[in-house]
Amino acid sequence: MLDTLKKEIKKDDIENLSYYYYYRGLTTKDKVALIGYADTALSLFSKPKTQQEFPNAYIKALLLKSQVYLSFNRESEALEYYFIIKSLVNENLNPVDYAAYTTKIAEIYGLQHRYRQAAAYYLESFNVLNQSKNWGANNIVYLKQSSLNSAGYYYEKANVLDSAQLLYKRGLSYLDEEKSHHNITQTQLNQSKIVFLDNLGGVLAKKGQFEEALAKLEEAVAINAYSEERSKSTTYLKLANVYTHFKNYPKANIALNKADSLITQYYTDDYNLKPRLNKAKSEFFFAQNKFKEGSEFLKRYIQQTDSLNNASNDLAKMDLNSKFEAVRVKRDLKLLAELNEHKTMYLIFSGIFIVMLIPIILLAHKNAKQSKKNERQTARYSRQLEKAMKKLEEKNKDYAKMMKIMAHDLKNPISGMVVIANLLLMEENFNDDEKEMLQLIVTSGENSVEMIDQLLTSGLAVENEVLHKEKVDIRQLLRQCTELLNYKANDKNQRVSFVSHGNAEIMASREKIWRVFNNLIVNSIKFSPEGTIIKIVLEKLGSAVRIAVADQGIGIAEKDKEKIFEMFTEAKRPGTAGEQPFGIGLSISKQIIENHNGKIWLKDNPGGGTIFYVELPI
Repeated sequence: MLDTLKKEIKKDDIENLSYYYYYRGLTTKDKVALIGYADTALSLFSKPKTQQEFPNAYIKALLLKSQVYLSFNRESEALEYYFIIKSLVNENLNPVDYAAYTTKIAEIYGLQHRYRQAAAYYLESFNVLNQSKNWGANNIVYLKQSSLNSAGYYYEKANVLDSAQLLYKRGLSYLDEEKSHHNITQTQLNQSKIVFLDNLGGVLAKKGQFEEALAKLEEAVAINAYSEERSKSTTYLKLANVYTHFKNYPKANIALNKADSLITQYYTDDYNLKPRLNKAKSEFFFAQNKFKEGSEFLKRYIQQTDSLNNASNDLAKMDLNSKFEAVRVKRDLKLLAELNEHKTMYLIFSGIFIVMLIPIILLAHKNAKQSKKNERQTARYSRQLEKAMKKLEEKNKDYAKMMKIMAHDLKNPISGMVVIANLLLMEENFNDDEKEMLQLIVTSGENSVEMIDQLLTSGLAVENEVLHKEKVDIRQLLRQCTELLNYKANDKNQRVSFVSHGNAEIMASREKIWRVFNNLIVNSIKFSPEGTIIKIVLEKLGSAVRIAVADQGIGIAEKDKEKIFEMFTEAKRPGTAGEQPFGIGLSISKQIIENHNGKIWLKDNPGGGTIFYVELPI
């Protein structure tokens, strides 16, 4: 029917129809209907000639199709359509539309947590608008300042703080330029400056430049823009943290009360700003040694964060069902279109098919007995396979459920350990050695809590999130890890020795690199006999560092060396004191090292045992 109707559509009607389907698709709440409108609109442009004759209408059809994918959280497919749209728009003739589509690409990258790419496309949008000379300034001032702020925001999310700081400053300068050219009102200027000063103050605080951060944040809250007073809620939160750093508790309390009032008045999402407010209050009370009040707000923060994680997991399940439904509907529509397209062909060749059917029937009759036998065997094997798959699925579900329960139950006591250790560090009754021990407890506990959080929020997947790197003194990290694990080695009369032949700072995630060497050294302790030495050696090799972890243990069989880095590998055995292996540590370590563009491998120790090597770029 669709092909028949297309023949009746006049060329002059194509543009009107495409706009009709576009606006109907945007206004409908039925996802199935949205798919139908998008596919019908695109079908009008099946020929390249039609696409060239009506470029704007073709873009509307592509936009509607990308909206279908976004409604099912399929960002990658939506990106493909936006790249096509971007290629169809001339950035010199129509810079505003070109920038708008570039901004949409940036938004999708942001949804995928690809923050650097998002920032780059926001910058491209700003540069295109900045170079356009034939468009009224009033039309693009908002777009340009929004692109600058968003680019800085995503660089901040990617932990590229210097670039974020530079863009926030550029945004403030740009606002002053537009004010001097009378392209922006005082109200618009005030509203935009609050946002840029808020973000700039936050970045400066993250970099430890608290004096400058304080000046920017105080300037932001001092701006008189009553209609945008609600946007100062995050500014007051950041300001409270800075006042707390300077131990100016009265002003910090005023800032917290102001933030609390704005959040309560304007926001209803408990999982957006209220967790940040509770975290800021816990830090405020802990800084004053008011541990009871601080612990109460910390507890609220943890509960709200856990609730957010659970809500995200539920949403993911809903999205999965929607995706399956979208695939089914798309398949049905495709089959219907194919049937209509080939209907005439089927009628023409139906006679030939009937003639060919006669020998086919004879051949089928001849092989009927064999076919029935094969069919019975196939059905039996299918039933057996189905039963096996159901049992496997049930076991996998039980296993995942057990792991989540264990991880969740471990989180609270470990968090309590970290809180208690932090409280003890604030006491003055401990000497330096005892404080160092407590700090090691805090570091180890925080790393454990982070690993548990990742397991809970990612469905027990490992190391699939974006890395947040910082400068890490690898020698200091290895020394702390060695000192911490020497206590574990003492239980087997072992000793962990650390030798450094150089030092370097690497760009890495401190917690994850700590986890790698913790895994390797714990394994060496576990699989080495009593009275032996585990030796850690650090070497600097030009543009890289190499760390060797050598033990005098039971070694690894040749047949198991290829399997040792697999998740839940069978190549595992009890330690020398009967310790239970789990088979996931080396797999996680390998993924972490490869995500840092490094490599990990093993060799036999000539003196007996195994040597694990880790190489990381500087």
